[in-house]
Parts: sequence; structure tokens; C-alpha cells
Amino acid sequence: MGAESGARARTSKKTGFVYINPAKRKPSQYEEITLHTQWDPRNFAVAGWFNLDKNGQPPWREDATLLKASDWWEYRDPNAEWFRPFVKRQADIGRSIEQTIAGAKRAKTCAAFDASWTEFLQTHYAAYRFAEYGLFLILCQAQREAGSDVVAQPMIFQSVEKDRHAQDITLYCMELESQIEGFSDARAKDTWMNAPEWQGLRRVTEYLLACRDWGEIYLVVNCLLEPLVSSLICRELVLRNAPRHGDVITSVIAQAAESCRENSTASTKAFVELLLKQAPEHNLAVIKTWFEKWLPLVEQAAQDITPLFATLDLCNTDGNAALNTVKTDFNNFIADLGLSSIIEAGA
Repeated sequence: MGAESGARARTSKKTGFVYINPAKRKPSQYEEITLHTQWDPRNFAVAGWFNLDKNGQPPWREDATLLKASDWWEYRDPNAEWFRPFVKRQADIGRSIEQTIAGAKRAKTCAAFDASWTEFLQTHYAAYRFAEYGLFLILCQAQREAGSDVVAQPMIFQSVEKDRHAQDITLYCMELESQIEGFSDARAKDTWMNAPEWQGLRRVTEYLLACRDWGEIYLVVNCLLEPLVSSLICRELVLRNAPRHGDVITSVIAQAAESCRENSTASTKAFVELLLKQAPEHNLAVIKTWFEKWLPLVEQAAQDITPLFATLDLCNTDGNAALNTVKTDFNNFIADLGLSSIIEAGA
């Protein structure tokens, strides 16, 4: 009896080992599925790294970014999204686009597009997919080096959304070739490579492809490029003008991209909050240096896009006025992030 009682006592004794430190009293399903799926000796991998590269470096390193954090695993994505709900959301988006295209095809609305809008779609809108695919590659690089699994996961989802959007545009152009006589996106690549309206964005895209600091990539994309350039193209140029030119399909595709961008904005805000909580002075100084380098390039990319508004016959918005709207929203976003002290938009 004594031995059995001792065994029971030892079995029921608390060890103090906690696999997940939940943000609230109980771990959410998102936390249970996401946290500590990334191997790291700082979290329970007591045997240390078992796979080093040819230079003896581990797969994940603290010096992969200039940003500092005492605990990258403290981050929580406010979207609380993991693979299954992410896939469901993407499937819903795909069905919505497919149904809209099917309805427009039955009604033969595409053939009635304004001529200037058709020209815009087969050249400039088709060229936009190269920018979105570029962001897919850029974010893939960032998530590979990110400091923890919970930090990497929103980057993974955002990268896939960029790839999906690029493919949405490609598939839509293929559909238009069958519905509009003479429609062809054959000039899209040359437009992306040579048209002056796109060279600023192409420059930023290619510079980011060469960047190797995952924190720099993530913050430049989501704090500068997305609010200043993506919103100008997707929201102000495409989403606002498609209905004026008789196009309901492009509106649905653009709105899907905008809803995904809202998710990424929420994830970015939580990431910046973590940085300013754990190492505020250091991280503010690093972010200031990055923004001073990248903001002029991003602002020029946005300015280069503005002449496209004048190419649309039924557009009632001047390109510079649209850019001013975007900059106002950008200033509010930066203030909401708590970064107004290090940046002045449009200076």
C-alpha cells in the first residue's frame, strides 16, 4: 500500500513544465496548433540544433534581423488564423470570383466594357500581377527567416494571398480573351518592364527581393508599400473605377485583395506592438533607419502610378488627388502604429 501511495503521489506531482503560455487563461485552438511547431533550442529542443548549414549556422538565428525581442513567441496574430480556416477563406474568395465571372458571362457584360477600361485591363492591370507575384517571393524569404512560428505564419498566409491575387488576375485575363474580341494581355510583361508608370514599383520590388533582413522586408511591405502603393492601385484606381466602366468582375477581385490586406494590417499592428513593448528604443531606431531608406522609393513608386487615372475615360478622380487620399490614410495608419515620431509621410 505504501509503495502504491508513493507512486500515486509522484505521478500527480506538478512539474511546472508549461508547453504553451496562453495569452489568456486558457490556450486557444490557434495557439495550440501554431505555437512551438518551429524547432528551436530556446523552446524545449534541449538536444540543440541537429542540422547546421555549411558555415555551421543554425536554420534560425537571432541575427537574421536587426530587430530585437526578448520573446518572439509572445506574438499573437489578432486574426488567430491557422491552416484550415485560412484555406476555407481562400476557397470562399475563389467561389465568389468564379460565380461573378459566370454571371457576367451569361449576361455578356464584358463585351460592353468602355474601350479605355479594356485597354487598361489588358496592359496595366495585367502587369500588376508581376508586382503581386514579386511580393509573394519577397514574403516567402521573410517567413523563412522569421524569429518564431507565430511570427512567420501571418507572413506565410500573406505570401500565398499575393500569389492567389496574381493568379486571379491571370485567370481573369484568360477569361476576357474568350469574351472580348481582340483582347490580349501579350503586352503586360513589356508594360511591367518598360512602362514609366511601373518602374518605381518594379525598382522597389527588385530591391526587396535582394533584401535579407526578414524584419525589414515585413515592415517595409506592410508599413510602407501596401498602404501607399497597393491601396492606390487596388482601391483607388481599380476598385473605384471598375463599376464606372461597367466591370463588376474586377471589383470583386480587387475587393478580395483589399480584405486580405486588412488582415495583414491587423497582423502588422500586433507585430509592431510587440517590438515597441520588448525593445522600444532599439527597435524604433532600427525602423527609423529603414523608413528613411525606403520611404522615398515607395513614394516615388506611388507617384509614378498616378498618370494611369487620366487614361480612363470615365474616371472622375485626379491621380494626385487619389494619392493625397492614400497619404492621409497612411499618416493615420502610422499614428495608429505609434510610429509618428520617426516618420513624416509626404515630407
